[in-house]
Amino acid sequence: MLYIISTPIGNLGDITLRAIETLESLDILLCEDTRKTGILLQELKIANKPKLISFYDEVERQKIPQVVCWLKEGFEVGLVTSAGTPLLSDPGWLLVKKCRELGLKYTAIPGASAVINALILSGLPMQRFSFLGFLPKKDRERKKILEKYKMVEGVKVVYESPNRLEKLVGEIKETYGKEAQIRICREMTKKFEEIKNDWDGDMRGEEVVVFI
Repeated sequence: MLYIISTPIGNLGDITLRAIETLESLDILLCEDTRKTGILLQELKIANKPKLISFYDEVERQKIPQVVCWLKEGFEVGLVTSAGTPLLSDPGWLLVKKCRELGLKYTAIPGASAVINALILSGLPMQRFSFLGFLPKKDRERKKILEKYKMVEGVKVVYESPNRLEKLVGEIKETYGKEAQIRICREMTKKFEEIKNDWDGDMRGEEVVVFI
């Protein structure tokens, strides 16, 4: 069976009991980053030693046949991303799609999600929202998506790296108007968690931007 396992986005205490129980029972663990996952297993004091297999966007398609073979042979296979919930701007969708096509069993072990956490911390109305993931790097394509979602009701959530954050905030204001409400969430669940209303030139790490 395939287990899609959510892991903490920062604070180790956010791991669920069910996730720990699952990690203790796996034969194989597909990882976006085997080094980071290995460290996580050590920090969680997981006694089980599943075989760690590198499984990121660029290799997902080519590794699916092998994963399917393992599942058909009865191995317990887990899937984790470096942080948070797999498939959300992370690898795994193609594998789940293939499992559905072949009738292979799979389930999700829910837990931390940067998208939901940022929405809650933003203080913006979250009855309806759109998740845009990482926007394209090319200006024209990025602005096209921002324009498209301007007509969609509700807040929008975007992942962005610090070196492109200032530019993104400027594009949001240009597209949605200077009155657009923007929240920049960083270091969520950690000691120095911050939620800012605008770019101030002091951002580090991967940020989540929520705007309306």
